[in-house]
Amino acid sequence: MLLEDDTPIMPEQAIKRELSLGEIISKTFEVYRRDFTKYFILFAGVEVIIAVVTALAQQAFVLPIRPPNSTPQQFLNWLPGFLGALFALVFSIFVVTVLFFPIAQGSATKLASEQIEKGQADLGASARFATSRFLRIWAVSFLVGIILVLGFIALIVPGIIPAIIYSLAFPVLIIENKGVLDSMGRSRQLVGHRWLKTFGAYLVLGAIFVIAWAIVGAIAVPFGAASPVVSGLLSALYQPLLPILLTVYYYSNLARTAPSPGDSSSSSTSSRSLLRLPNVPGGVPRPSSLGETRNWGIAAR
Repeated sequence: MLLEDDTPIMPEQAIKRELSLGEIISKTFEVYRRDFTKYFILFAGVEVIIAVVTALAQQAFVLPIRPPNSTPQQFLNWLPGFLGALFALVFSIFVVTVLFFPIAQGSATKLASEQIEKGQADLGASARFATSRFLRIWAVSFLVGIILVLGFIALIVPGIIPAIIYSLAFPVLIIENKGVLDSMGRSRQLVGHRWLKTFGAYLVLGAIFVIAWAIVGAIAVPFGAASPVVSGLLSALYQPLLPILLTVYYYSNLARTAPSPGDSSSSSTSSRSLLRLPNVPGGVPRPSSLGETRNWGIAAR
């Protein structure tokens, strides 16, 4: 959006300063509400695909039941078949999740970014953009996931720290179009001196997710064989909140770390004033008399 003199107008929802934790949560739901239908279609489609593949995999790879009161030999005969079916089931679900879920996360991040920056967003364009960045998205998710797992294996606290440090790597990758390692480094820079605030945002969102997951699970159970599909559709109601919150938090920290326009203009003015003598047009001194010229020469020596 432009004025008549081609000056860009920031949309009302643009984030121009650092937000408080309460404002971040409020802004997350505001952005979600503006494009609710787009987010729901995006995640509902992915969840249905994953649920259908899961149901088909469960029918294709049936886990054999262990014989009751089995002898050691019967147990050894049963175990390979069970492990083989379990591996095939888990692998098929893992593959379809890794293929589709990162695209949904990336698309939601792009949608939120476009909504914040421009006031409008296109679902198709966001999905195509995320698909074109699939390898980078997957690489960031994989690297950060490995770091988190290793941290949590060591202790709880070392696992939380990298989760905070690299929490904005995903939106940096999508919005700033950086590489994998550059996105992780940029995330560390953005959340610097805001670790506690970042942890608080994760804590609030985690509580929302746990409550929503429990409600969805209770609603989906009575549907029997169709429960995975029902659960997937209902999960699409709250899953967009994570990428939206991270995007809002990214812009909040971006506004915090950006240099103030007043600082650059004041420093530029100061520099120009140092190079210009007072009351002299154009900053070039001109002597008014021969004596004044001699005085300048003496002062210079």
